[in-house]
Amino acid sequence: MGKLFKYLRMFAYKFLPRRRDVIVFGAWLGERFTDNSMQLFLEASEYEELTCYWVTKSKEIYRELKKQGLNVCMFGSKKSKKIHKKAGFAVVSNGISDVEHEYLGGAVIIDLWHGIPLKKIAFDNNYEVNHDSPLQKLKRFFKYLPYKKIYYVAPSENFTDIYMSAFRTKRENILTLGQPRNDVFFEGKARENFPGKKIILYCPTHRKEGEVEINIQKIFPLDKLEKFLEENDYYFMIKKHFYHREEITNLSKYKRIFDITQGAYDIQELIMEAKLLITDYSSIYIDYLLLNKPLLFYCYDLEDYLKNDREMYFDYNAVTPGNKATTKSEFMEEIEKYFEEQDAYEEEDRESLKNFFYCKRGQQNVGRVIISYILDGRLG
Repeated sequence: MGKLFKYLRMFAYKFLPRRRDVIVFGAWLGERFTDNSMQLFLEASEYEELTCYWVTKSKEIYRELKKQGLNVCMFGSKKSKKIHKKAGFAVVSNGISDVEHEYLGGAVIIDLWHGIPLKKIAFDNNYEVNHDSPLQKLKRFFKYLPYKKIYYVAPSENFTDIYMSAFRTKRENILTLGQPRNDVFFEGKARENFPGKKIILYCPTHRKEGEVEINIQKIFPLDKLEKFLEENDYYFMIKKHFYHREEITNLSKYKRIFDITQGAYDIQELIMEAKLLITDYSSIYIDYLLLNKPLLFYCYDLEDYLKNDREMYFDYNAVTPGNKATTKSEFMEEIEKYFEEQDAYEEEDRESLKNFFYCKRGQQNVGRVIISYILDGRLG
């Protein structure tokens, strides 16, 4: 009954007048201030013609944004409901649950998504649920019908068909522009989180939405790694996926290995700071391609991942321009190669894949273009 009333409210609000100059933004189910929607929010907030609000469930984020003089409201508050009921646009990174979508009937949704998909996403991910069952189709029909239009922002033409399939949408609803979160690469405003330290960053993707633990003590030869880091004056920072934020790894005996998953770090700043990025199947490496720096892929569970967790859109080895390691010993060997400047992938290899993943527009500031689309009336 609760869902029924929720959908009825969504349809009722469809007939309310909407203000095209009012935009609500959210990310990661309202729990984080990050990703594509965060960057677009910061850029859009500079425009006098627009009134932008960040919606959050976190009191800490609320206080920090208020301190910065930015518009923010708490999920479920009277203020938030009032703003949602008049907003002409909503900008999200994960989906409509990033904001209070039940009050957005008749609004235009701009879904920026939260990464360029290497692994199958949304309705293409058949490991979670049968998206084509009658029940799922009915839920999808009622869930998306109240909105005026939903746009999805893709990184290049190579992803148009993928987005049409993954989001069950039409070609006309896909904007091929790139990712606003990478605008920080071209603005030169990023802060250093670990000034004076040389950083190796490890960013693995999630395992079954966080249900399978990423056990750092089993994955890495920590004692050997610590010794190696000390000899070369480097630090090893572990930033797990948001879904693994509750996992605690005791690394107190190590002085150069840190798990920073629970820290309030912006991932784009971290990868700008990193001298080397290590990942597995996370799309974070595709962002890193824009920086043209060496990559290492630690794919210790690739076969199991493909069989039991996620399928991929592309052949893994064909689209990952970096050395590969599948065991602890191989990992240490590849780390040593990096320090010996034996990167097997030349600059042109990374450049080729960068141009595959990103249109030319996506290799420069993207946020300003999306904002111009809103201001010019091209959306909705």
